[in-house]
Amino acid sequence: MPPIDDSKLLEGLTNSQLEAVTHLDGPMLVVAGAGSGKTRVVTRRLAWLLRQGVWPEQILAMTFTNKAAREMRQRVQELSGKQPRNLGTFHGCCARFLRFDIEKADFGRSRDYSIYDDSEQLAVLKNCLKDLSLDNKSINPRELAQLISKSKNQLLDFAEMLEQQPYCPHPELLLRLYRNYENKMRQLNALDFDDLLYLVVKLLQNDPALLEMYRHRLQYLLVDEYQDTNHLQYKMVRLIGGQRANIHVTGDPDQSIYSWRGADYRNIMDFVRDYPQAKVVKLEQNYRSTQNILEVANSLISRNQVRIDKNLFTENEAGAPVECHQVADGQAEAQWVLNKARELQAQGQALRDIAVLYRTNNQAREIEEALIHANLPYQIMGGLRFYERKEIKDFIAFLRLKANPRDEMALKRVLTCLKTGIGPKTLQDLLNQADKENLDILGFLAERLPLLPCCAGKGKRAAQMREFSQWCQGLRELEDESLGTLCRAVFDLSGLHDAIEQQYDKIQAEERLQNLDSLLSRVQVFTQENPEGDLVDFLQDLSLVSDVDKHDPEANSIVLMTLHSSKGLEFPFIIIAGVEEGLLPHNNSIHDPAGFEEERRLFYVGITRAKKAVFLLYCRSRCIFGKWDNNRQPSQFLDELPNRKNCYKPAKQHNQENYHKYQPSWKMQNDESLQNQDMDELPTIIED
Repeated sequence: MPPIDDSKLLEGLTNSQLEAVTHLDGPMLVVAGAGSGKTRVVTRRLAWLLRQGVWPEQILAMTFTNKAAREMRQRVQELSGKQPRNLGTFHGCCARFLRFDIEKADFGRSRDYSIYDDSEQLAVLKNCLKDLSLDNKSINPRELAQLISKSKNQLLDFAEMLEQQPYCPHPELLLRLYRNYENKMRQLNALDFDDLLYLVVKLLQNDPALLEMYRHRLQYLLVDEYQDTNHLQYKMVRLIGGQRANIHVTGDPDQSIYSWRGADYRNIMDFVRDYPQAKVVKLEQNYRSTQNILEVANSLISRNQVRIDKNLFTENEAGAPVECHQVADGQAEAQWVLNKARELQAQGQALRDIAVLYRTNNQAREIEEALIHANLPYQIMGGLRFYERKEIKDFIAFLRLKANPRDEMALKRVLTCLKTGIGPKTLQDLLNQADKENLDILGFLAERLPLLPCCAGKGKRAAQMREFSQWCQGLRELEDESLGTLCRAVFDLSGLHDAIEQQYDKIQAEERLQNLDSLLSRVQVFTQENPEGDLVDFLQDLSLVSDVDKHDPEANSIVLMTLHSSKGLEFPFIIIAGVEEGLLPHNNSIHDPAGFEEERRLFYVGITRAKKAVFLLYCRSRCIFGKWDNNRQPSQFLDELPNRKNCYKPAKQHNQENYHKYQPSWKMQNDESLQNQDMDELPTIIED
């Protein structure tokens, strides 16, 4: 598609959008309400800058999901015929910077480092505990991982961070474990997710010449979803922005819902304090939702004290009122969802148009069971992700060992897939020997293993070890002429195809092999989008996949996800389950003013995902942590919705006082839409 001219580039923009798009120099804050065309403004601004003569290399544009980055990249290309080279997620951009510059500092890593996910980080921490003869009961590795993450995100020395904890038993032991962990990660040539941001900020802080080079090269910064930035991201933007401060941030404090992972909405609230000369533009016209949905959302969020005042409006139709329904229990809730899906399907709506949102993952179980029993297709976000499947992680381990020959975690997984004769004790001895000889473990196994006493003799184990040594040499020698060819060669060398066929029955084997084929197809897509990308770049891309990235909008299936996962998505029909005290707002936040306001923002985010209709459900009885609570209360947030029938229909009062968990759920619920149906039309729900 040829680039459009400048008049088309600015065509159809409102005055506020036009002001945001055509701002050139100096700081700007765009307060973009839900569904207000933020992506349109961001992409047109990038295209406008490029058409003003700004070089693609001079722009740094960062967002939070690969999905959003891909959409931006594609739209900017269509609008300008060019692409900003540094456009991606925060973690993706930082990973790219570190590939070039990590060896300029004494971080103990080379550019072919691996990125460890949460499970791999925990495995390293458990090894550190084992090295000190400790178990998981002595020190919780998950809690230790959280402390490490907290110290890095706040740019604090770990010892200093421990001193700030209100109660911290064994601080000397925790500090020792932390140092062991960092040493181990250096030996593995690996980074955790927080390191990607942390080490970039440290690089820029400690190397004035490098910082000046970044400032000269990246003269225009654009940050999407600025309300979700943490202290590290805030610091990085401030450092690169420098005195020039050509910083354009977009976001919405009303959609700040990630404080639990370090996001600080004060970054957007204090933007004008940080940059007194900043221009502020508000985008308040909503293009997504009906008037009734917005009226309900505005009424809810107006109760928050800490926010930038705005009032969303729309020229869309009034639409159907937001409906609230009280049902008897979790099974009745699942039955209600099922019947509503069938009703909408009968009206000609696609199942992909329906999303069911909930506060906690365990709320999905009964809904999922009902959909399975009714044979209605669904996709669940936040469950077992594609890249967490065993066969996928196995193959990725082979690829990672090829890319990073020091990756001990990848090697351990490879050893579980091959018959090598190497057990845990032998492996540890080999790792120690490789470390003494200052060799990466893959090179050591390929070159030195056949010379060791354990490989001598004619026994089966020695023969397996010699054969494995030859395999390691074969992996090292694979040529990377093209990424697709290399990945296929690694797959062939891995022997995974035959192993899966031997280990599983025909149906399971076919499914797992299809998953591996999908991953190889993903290599081809990556190559098309990144012609210069190599294996390290591809593995980096896989490491940074998020929940939103795995949503398939083409699949005709109902979508189940948490409210947190729904941010950045939109659907014609939204069902929010479990709008109850203790769930929404969550018990953990009810007595914390800041946390309580965030729970309200979370509810607001869920409502504003909808285009056509919103349905709110709450139960009178629910099984929580294995115990029945027969006196569930509707969320106090429901009292904050406008009590006007034209835009909001509250639930009728429930007049049943006695509940029994084994009573059929279709008899217990109090919703008219189910009461009027013949019981034979209701499928049996799987009992606990």
